[in-house]
Amino acid sequence: MFSRFRRAAVIAGFAAASVATAPNALAEAPPASDEVVAILLPGQYMGALPYQPFAGYLEQNGVHAKVLDLPGFDLTEEPETIASEVERARAEHPEAQIALVGHSIGGITSRWYLKELGGHPNVDTYIAIGSPQYGSPGGCGAPVGADVCPGTEYMNTLNAGDDTPGDTAYYNIRSEREWADGNLDGGQCRVTPIRGFQPTPDLGLEHTFEGVDPRVWEATLTALGGECDGEFVDVPDGELTADGSLFPYRR
Repeated sequence: MFSRFRRAAVIAGFAAASVATAPNALAEAPPASDEVVAILLPGQYMGALPYQPFAGYLEQNGVHAKVLDLPGFDLTEEPETIASEVERARAEHPEAQIALVGHSIGGITSRWYLKELGGHPNVDTYIAIGSPQYGSPGGCGAPVGADVCPGTEYMNTLNAGDDTPGDTAYYNIRSEREWADGNLDGGQCRVTPIRGFQPTPDLGLEHTFEGVDPRVWEATLTALGGECDGEFVDVPDGELTADGSLFPYRR
């Protein structure tokens, strides 16, 4: 079994290598008058360390970035931590645009905050990276984070009614061979899928390494600047299903 510690160490090493090849997109930075604060939410088991180069890239390009050290285990408790961090960011940067950038399960807990805790008025931009918005079979029977299994009360509640409430801008970033398409009903920018590091389709490594992929960093910076580098889609409520969201690269 590939332990959480070994996985984090491998990803951290990959992240360090990514820094050397990361694009210097300073020309893409938001104007100084448009202050942006980005709160990064890690994937399950990852912790904050592998995402530090991602945060550093955003900082280099004029975005205030912070990674929350959340394990992705308790999908109702962790949104409370996100709420506290958003409140802190609002207090420290009252004129700034606030963005939530969640990788994998981090995109689920942050959307729970927006929708179920009523946090959407406090957040200008929501960016989900490889998030299984209608559930992941990988969560079924898991010792932690099992709420993300398709059809659970948690997922049914999260996806009841409008998936994209309020005036928040919603973005979906994913690799080409992501396990779930990450689509939401309501208004959402679906960024053109990114060719990942690892082309073998069924191992899931593209998903794991999205947080350290410089192309994902670039796509995130573009979204933080308000640009939809893909297609804006407005899907009526009720059209999306868990089964229909899985394995988009096989379609």
